[in-house]
Amino acid sequence: MENSFHSAANATDDKSLIAKATKENRFLFRWLPYVIAACLMVLVVAQLRQITLLKSELLVTRADATRLQESNALTAMRLTTLEAKDAVKDASYASSKILVAWDPYRYQGVVAMQNLPTPPTDQDYQLWVLDPAAAAPISAGLMTGSRPFTVRSVSTLNPGFAVSLEPVGGSPEPTGPILFAVAPGP
Repeated sequence: MENSFHSAANATDDKSLIAKATKENRFLFRWLPYVIAACLMVLVVAQLRQITLLKSELLVTRADATRLQESNALTAMRLTTLEAKDAVKDASYASSKILVAWDPYRYQGVVAMQNLPTPPTDQDYQLWVLDPAAAAPISAGLMTGSRPFTVRSVSTLNPGFAVSLEPVGGSPEPTGPILFAVAPGP
């Protein structure tokens, strides 16, 4: 009998413990979604802050990369002076100077001229890029003064350059005399 009384007392205690635990659990379960939401908000805010910091670092890094590319472009620039060809007997070309600044990575250059005589009325000066792998010289356009030029890609970092006297409007391939030239580099 004592066992059954003890069992009844234990059952009552168990019921009160279960009721108490259920009441505490209800309190905990009622606030648990809010606690989880608050923790997630803290994580989201921390991640957004980290993303903002990374974006600003990326902008600084891109600016540094652009600055370095520009400074490296200047180191790769090739300056070439075109020399008058021996075949040119005209003394008016003796004091002429033609300088080409070439960027081998952008396939762009700038040509500058000094003391180049005015071409005959039915002819123009035309600049050529000499690529050893090309079947023919590549036209870089008419030389109407110091100006920039761009050509399609070439196979070498150090192409040669030439200036010829062509019919007005230029020619797809050199037809007139080559007045100035420098051979492609290694």
